[in-house]
Amino acid sequence: MINLSKNQFEGKLPKSLINCTLLEVLDIGRNRINDTFPSWLISLPKLQVLVLRHNNFHGKITSPLSTPTVHDFPCLRIFDLSCNFLSGKLPSRIGYSNYAFYDEKYNYVVTMTNKGSETFYTKILTVLRVIDFSSNKFTGRIPMMIGNLRGLQALNLSNNNLVGEIPSSLANITDLESLDLSQNILSGVIPQELTKLTFLGVFNVSHNHLVGPIPEGEQFNTFDNSSFAGNLALCGAPLSKKCLKDSVASSLPQQSINDDVIEEDSKLIDWIIKSLGCVSGFIIGYAIGKIYVTDQHHDWFVETFGRRGRLKIKVKRSRQRHSGIARGN
Repeated sequence: MINLSKNQFEGKLPKSLINCTLLEVLDIGRNRINDTFPSWLISLPKLQVLVLRHNNFHGKITSPLSTPTVHDFPCLRIFDLSCNFLSGKLPSRIGYSNYAFYDEKYNYVVTMTNKGSETFYTKILTVLRVIDFSSNKFTGRIPMMIGNLRGLQALNLSNNNLVGEIPSSLANITDLESLDLSQNILSGVIPQELTKLTFLGVFNVSHNHLVGPIPEGEQFNTFDNSSFAGNLALCGAPLSKKCLKDSVASSLPQQSINDDVIEEDSKLIDWIIKSLGCVSGFIIGYAIGKIYVTDQHHDWFVETFGRRGRLKIKVKRSRQRHSGIARGN
């Protein structure tokens, strides 16, 4: 173990540390170290705790190897880079490995931000697994590969410039107890899959650009407004803004009134259509009548439908009755 924390050391981190091949814990937090990220520490095969918080580390996190391994820092369990000036995309390999576990405790003290507040640990249990990249200048999306950290207990990516959607792969981190993604530029919906995180005690996505309904069930029923504040397009409990389906349900009386109005309008429309049908029929009948009442058909019309025509019909019917009686006799 090397603990140089809470001093006023300046300059760069000495690369001679690369010779400490048995080093498991390195804590230089709360100093004035001004350097790029010490990616060469990957050469320490047993490094499990790396705390660089509250310094002036800057630049991008890159792998020092020409052919990067699948996972850099294969044994790392606590990775604290918070409150620096690191930029670029989040690393897709560093610290995202399966952790090595041992049965002993470290006789070692460390202060870390866990579950939303700074916690002082007098002894670090080897089962504690934390990544804290908060308060830097990281950009880009949250890597989907982060879901491979199934044993991670706390993940803090707050106060950066991360964009895109919250990856649903976070639901694979089944031991996760604290997730802080606040103060970024994240968009899209909160994945419903996150309700599977039954150990989640702290959840903070405040001050992003998230939209849609807040997932319901399990641990999500325990989070208060502060977990979601600053996302104007979020809706649902615990926020006072209801989602569309809730708004519809709560406005049923108004909706029934609107339905009555719609029904009355429908009846009015039906009456208008029927009226138009009658009018159009009258117009067509009138046009046909007009045609047959012209000069060339006047005589036929009068003969057929006039008084003389009706008289001829009566005479014809009378003759038919008389002839029928005569045949009967």
